[in-house]
Amino acid sequence: MKKLKPPYEVKISTERPPVWENACARFKINPYTTIFAYGDTIYNPGGVDIPDDLIAHEMVHLGQQNHNTEDAALWWGKYMRDSEFCLSQEVEAYGMQYAYVCQHKTNNKQTQFTLLKRYAEILSGPLYNHCVGVNKAMQLIREESKKYL
Repeated sequence: MKKLKPPYEVKISTERPPVWENACARFKINPYTTIFAYGDTIYNPGGVDIPDDLIAHEMVHLGQQNHNTEDAALWWGKYMRDSEFCLSQEVEAYGMQYAYVCQHKTNNKQTQFTLLKRYAEILSGPLYNHCVGVNKAMQLIREESKKYL
């Protein structure tokens, strides 16, 4: 079992990310609550509180972008035009997020299941253009989380 560590220092900005306009056009974004990872920074334009498990999720995206703006620009371009790539990147991030809550937030199996379902509903919902069904999203997230549990 690979024990996850809580997210530590990460740059967080309340500015809009460089991909703001394109992301708003592509996804059903709530500008007050949507969080973005770009390069080496988590963007929180709405200034909302970000729980540790969501920071863990966004840190996966920062890693996928190699923590730099050049790779982030390429990553975001592919993420917005290739729904399978988008799904694969989100499954990895939600898998980490689910593993994080299981290790740091709750040992209660019912609560863990409720959180897994919530993540799957987000992944299968309008934000990601209904790219996958809820049951399949749950299966993918659970399988991905095993890498960290």
